[in-house]
Amino acid sequence: MSIRRNRSKFMSPTTLTLLASQTLNCSLPTIHNSLMVSYNSNNLTLPTEATTPITLQLKTIASGSTFNLTYIQVIGLAKTNYDIFAKHKNDICRKFEHVLIQLFNSLKRSLSLIENLTQILHHFDYSPEVHANGYRTLILSHGHACLRTLEILKQVKAKHIARLHRRIHSLKLLQELKSWTKTLKVMEHMLSLAVGLVDCSDKHSLFTDFSQIPSNIELDYYKMVAYDSKHLFGRTCGFQFNRSMEILLTIILASFAAYYDTYNRSKTAAAASLATSSKYILFPEQRARKCAEILRNCDYLFCQSFWNLLEHDSIKKRSRYIAPNVTVSKYFQVGPEPIEINSIIVPPPTGPSSMQSKQLVNIKLLSHEIREGMDKLSLQRADLEGSPKIVLPMSDQLLMHVHGGGFIATSSATHEVYLKPWALGLEIPIVSVDYSLAPEYPFPRAIEECFYAYAWILQNASKLGWTGKTILFAGDSAGGNLITVVTIKAIEAGLRKPDAIVCFYTPFLLRYSMSPSRLMAMMDPLLNTNFLWRCVAAYAGIQCDGESHNDELSSTRVSTDNRFDEMQASNSKRLSPNQQVLDNKNKPPSKESSTIDLHHDRLTQIVGPRQLCILRKLSESKLLDHPHMSPLCVSDEILRQFPTTYLIVIG
Repeated sequence: MSIRRNRSKFMSPTTLTLLASQTLNCSLPTIHNSLMVSYNSNNLTLPTEATTPITLQLKTIASGSTFNLTYIQVIGLAKTNYDIFAKHKNDICRKFEHVLIQLFNSLKRSLSLIENLTQILHHFDYSPEVHANGYRTLILSHGHACLRTLEILKQVKAKHIARLHRRIHSLKLLQELKSWTKTLKVMEHMLSLAVGLVDCSDKHSLFTDFSQIPSNIELDYYKMVAYDSKHLFGRTCGFQFNRSMEILLTIILASFAAYYDTYNRSKTAAAASLATSSKYILFPEQRARKCAEILRNCDYLFCQSFWNLLEHDSIKKRSRYIAPNVTVSKYFQVGPEPIEINSIIVPPPTGPSSMQSKQLVNIKLLSHEIREGMDKLSLQRADLEGSPKIVLPMSDQLLMHVHGGGFIATSSATHEVYLKPWALGLEIPIVSVDYSLAPEYPFPRAIEECFYAYAWILQNASKLGWTGKTILFAGDSAGGNLITVVTIKAIEAGLRKPDAIVCFYTPFLLRYSMSPSRLMAMMDPLLNTNFLWRCVAAYAGIQCDGESHNDELSSTRVSTDNRFDEMQASNSKRLSPNQQVLDNKNKPPSKESSTIDLHHDRLTQIVGPRQLCILRKLSESKLLDHPHMSPLCVSDEILRQFPTTYLIVIG
């Protein structure tokens, strides 16, 4: 997909990036000077540490050299510490030796994989000018993990003489070193899978269909998602992000684990459990195991329930102390009459089936001051958070916002923490759409509601204090997907396009495929791979909860060429009791059938029958290739008509 990155008269890229940085609390990391130094693992000397800090710019990332000095320091310190511990015979020293050997060997293997990836990175870059892609980010994340490991190794070297005999200090450092070593081993596994993906990719595409991936790589991937995530949610949680986010992510994961303990109780009791999550903060290994278990076994209802805790009154009251007040905060509904603009009729949302009734669309208007025309909305005292100082003229600009939440959770209210500062800082009206959530309202209900809301905004500009001159779309995650699809629908219908759209960490391709970013999703404590699968399935209307265990097994097969094929008639063991096998009763199963069965059995053991059912249906679904589901699949002709588009990522 080719999207122009033009300068917008409405809002400069610098302003947008600054807003994103303030909103998401992210900044560019700092690293030490790197040197291009070849290394020999059998003859290592510890180099002098670089002391001049430099700011890492995305376009200057050279994955083969950025952390070269860090790698040499880690290997050198690991070897130095190992030699010291080898002179002692106590149990603690033996444990340190064992961990250091694991670290040393893992890093050597990882460097070989990084060298292989570095040679082909340029093929996957965003553009010749912007050297950025998922493989670079994966290597960069490995480098950051090495930096953190280096800090632990320095502490070990500094304290082993003075304090190593004190058991409490020794065990703490040992546990820290173990955690980072396990994280680096997981990263090594990810790098290995990345090399395998590159070999399978077609025409240097970042996305590889699962049908093109060998069965052994597929199994390794699912094993890693199912079992390795527990090493990423403990002491090393969120290492790939800015350090300022680590405390917040730790609190969220601890709350996630504590909430699961009280799930199925009343919502008030469950919300109160968040205050008792201290044990999961104090004991990171326990938190990691719990979170990994939850993400592996829970359904979308639990994830939806957890994120919707932000809608609880007690939490909403506390959020008011975080987000500033705006003068106008009005929640209202529009519809259900059809809207006609320049002979173009936009029908009210009805959803995927005629069985679903027409529904009003929920909208929230935020404005730092009352503007001319807003009185037509019949503003009440409850719609005003502050005393209006003056009635301002209509604004030339308006922002239409669509919230994220995996298509299944949150609302405009949960996003007010940054929407209100935007309204105050930009001094323009903001209209946020509260679309109906999946799975109760699956695709394309949310799109229809957002498109209908857009048409209503265009037709009722004066009521919103807007002249109708310039309109900007903004959306995060699922919301970014929806505003992109609304833009596509506007182009297809001949309706006015927005003047610019801003997409924050948006999924443009929901198709069941592999990519480096989806590989790294297993590291993400907020948008984990297991959670994403369930979100996409809910949005696509895919359900497996109602199927029996036997039905799932009997209707599912996975082959190396075509995943999740129908079961083979020759395998009578896998047939349901009502099915009969006559022709093949006395025939031995073929080699191909046995391979299919073995692969299927292994997948079932790894992900479980329910998850396997979801994955099968995702792989078979043609809906995920629809441009209104996956905007990346839209034609180049439509993309050429796109307005100025900004893609903002988080890291």
